[in-house]
Amino acid sequence: MKRPPGASSGRRIEAFLDNFFFCPSCTSWRRTRPLRWTAPTTSSSRTRNSNRRHASTSSGTLTSTTAVNAQKPVPVRYRPLYESLLNVRKKASAQVNLSRLQLALQGLESESPVTRVAVLGLNVQDTASKVVRLLLADALEDEGSWEEELVKNASNGDFSRGVLIRYGRAPNSNLPQPKTSIPVLHVPSNVLERNNIEILISSIRGPRNGELLQGAQTVTSDAFLSPSIGTPTAATGRQTTISQPVHSCLLVTKGLDGLMLAAELLASTNFTALEDRESVSLVVDLKDFKEKGHGQVMVVDATKAEDGLAAIRRSVAEATEYEHKWVDSGMPILSGWLTLASAARSEGPIPAPVKALISSLLTTAMSNLQVEASLEARSNAARSLSLATRANLEEAIEGFSRNAHQELQSGLASAWSSHNWRKLAWYKLFWRVDDVGLIITDLITNAWLPRTERAVYELSGRLSQAGISPMDALPSLPEGENLIMSRAKLDRLTEPTPVLQAQASIATEPPVRAVLINPTGTAEVEMVPIPQPMPLSSSISSTRSEQMQRAIADLTSTAQQIVLKTLSITGLSGGLSALTYLSITPGSMYEAGTIAALGTAYALWRMQGDWFKATKALEHSLYDEGRTVIQRIVGRMEELVDNASRVVEDEVELQSRRQAEDAVARAREELDRLQK
Repeated sequence: MKRPPGASSGRRIEAFLDNFFFCPSCTSWRRTRPLRWTAPTTSSSRTRNSNRRHASTSSGTLTSTTAVNAQKPVPVRYRPLYESLLNVRKKASAQVNLSRLQLALQGLESESPVTRVAVLGLNVQDTASKVVRLLLADALEDEGSWEEELVKNASNGDFSRGVLIRYGRAPNSNLPQPKTSIPVLHVPSNVLERNNIEILISSIRGPRNGELLQGAQTVTSDAFLSPSIGTPTAATGRQTTISQPVHSCLLVTKGLDGLMLAAELLASTNFTALEDRESVSLVVDLKDFKEKGHGQVMVVDATKAEDGLAAIRRSVAEATEYEHKWVDSGMPILSGWLTLASAARSEGPIPAPVKALISSLLTTAMSNLQVEASLEARSNAARSLSLATRANLEEAIEGFSRNAHQELQSGLASAWSSHNWRKLAWYKLFWRVDDVGLIITDLITNAWLPRTERAVYELSGRLSQAGISPMDALPSLPEGENLIMSRAKLDRLTEPTPVLQAQASIATEPPVRAVLINPTGTAEVEMVPIPQPMPLSSSISSTRSEQMQRAIADLTSTAQQIVLKTLSITGLSGGLSALTYLSITPGSMYEAGTIAALGTAYALWRMQGDWFKATKALEHSLYDEGRTVIQRIVGRMEELVDNASRVVEDEVELQSRRQAEDAVARAREELDRLQK
């Protein structure tokens, strides 16, 4: 059975469409229809089909070679420098211009990198557009459409945000145009092709009304070598500033007034690296100016160059006039500068523009790191105490220590010889035993470091005035204050708790610190109170309260025990005397009285000795505790002053800065090694 003549051709068309149309977003070939026609198998078709099968696996684990995370091809000799610059971007991103660093990385990804040059007009870009047109125009051909577009759009403001000129033919207007941050103008110029260069035309704002920027406002070199272009991001006209890094810059100005403004702008610019200053050149458009400058300042006559270009385009016979006007206009010097700025014309292991860009980036990064370290050291020094303040505080602390020890000795000595203390003589304990607490409270309150306590408040104020927080060190947690949460409480923690009850418990319970312990293989939670720092001014009052409570409790208990023992011994001796009197022959009153007298004397002697030991223990305890608290306060004050006088830098910032310095130094070594 014969097939219709149109069926075979229709199937061929369907097979052709199925084989060559694919989804560009997922790089998988479309298989919407089954193949009904099988073409003859050839080696090329097998290769194509195998590649298609590998590109459209069902697992989806393979990555396309055009993916964002694909490894960029870098020449072998550039790889160490490329990796070191990536490390610089990772470790020192805050100290480098990331857009310029990305341009340097792109320059190392090819043996023949594209050189980008910025031609910036001062305040306006009309003169800059005119100069670029003259540099790229072909004198032997008629005026191109790109020239008309450049002049027209520059005059009506379509290129007010800037324009990027690249080599190539203008794209087809019927096809959708790619989205770019700034307009791109494709120019089929031999200058761009031969030098492998692209030109960014934009403008830079100069000083107004001749205001002096020197000393008042500093311009960075990024204003020339990484100009910011405003890109509209919304229909309302909202713009986003995008940096456009370049290898070199040509500042174009018009007239002597523009030249003075440009000179003022360049004088106020802070060029950290020498390569940045050498990458910025100045050209001025002056009419009928005979002396043409060389080096950093070039003088051209754009009007005369346009006249010469128009003359040769009218007729080839006017080539001589074109040559004279072209040479007299100074455009050959500008063309030579453009050629020297190209990486295609440079010799050496690394293109000169890429080398200058990397060197300037590393120099700027190291300079910024040094400035950051200097500012950090200056900030730490500003926060630290001055020598005069430290000397005054140390002298005050020394005087405080001396006066505190003198007050401790004299105050306790006067207290032990006072009338109140004599009320607690050993023989008065029989009727004064209940007054021990009141008398001890009065003695310790009035005799134990009252003036020293006021001096601590005064010194704390002086420390606060000097910027030092007068806080005591964290108290150590006593051994017996650990609270171990029971199993029942752990079980209750898992039960739901109402919100108000939980908030009340949080507000009333003291702050605790949970510590996980596992002594027997089971998890337990140990709740430990968090010690809070205490002001130095409350050290003496808190210590006095503790000593007072301890002294009252100990001395009152001791006095009661002494009186009870004395009365007990006296009573026992009296009973023994009565038994002796009754058991011996009548008339032995002398023996019985002797026993009673000896017992009473022994009881009183022991009472005197025990009370003397108790009072001496109290005296030594108060004196030793006073010395301890004075030494602790003095030591803490000296420690605070010493810490405030010492410049302490944050370890995290210091380590981060060291890593950044190491990354920059490594990149510099790789750049120097590549140049050898």
